[in-house]
Amino acid sequence: MSVRSINPGINIRKGNIVPLRTVYAALTLSLVAALIPLRSVQAETVIYNSAGFIQGQQSFVQSFDITTAGTVTVTLSNIPWLDTISGLNCFLTTSSGLLAPSMGVGTESMNVEPGVYYAHWLGDANGGYGVGVYGLDITFQPSGVTPVALPTSSILLLSGLGLVFGWQRRLHPRRL
Repeated sequence: MSVRSINPGINIRKGNIVPLRTVYAALTLSLVAALIPLRSVQAETVIYNSAGFIQGQQSFVQSFDITTAGTVTVTLSNIPWLDTISGLNCFLTTSSGLLAPSMGVGTESMNVEPGVYYAHWLGDANGGYGVGVYGLDITFQPSGVTPVALPTSSILLLSGLGLVFGWQRRLHPRRL
């Protein structure tokens, strides 16, 4: 039902009329989104992530504070540029002593309680340049963390398509 306005090219509708096709599309999209399983992820905190140089024989220390129980993962890598670092090692300590035995290049995980920890790493760049490159990555995963649900890509695809078609309908409305 339409009423003619002063301008003969414009029709004014009384009330809001939603086409049944749009309602069915919205219901179908909602049903599909509800039935798609969600996967969960647990966030990890990066405590230290760096690449650096060792010139001759050097050692380094980095302290970090852990506020809850969890798992610390240390990854030490010898980056093949300039000289190779011999004897590249890393170990974690607390104020009361050594947390775990010294580790070489690779990855190691250990359970920790709240407190202040110290990461020590050392090596010897004894080649022609006297300089080597290392990489150190220390991450923390709290224990007992509730997983966060992430939508699958299908939900994102369907919602994106819904937005595209919705904008298309706004830009090009149907004529009665």
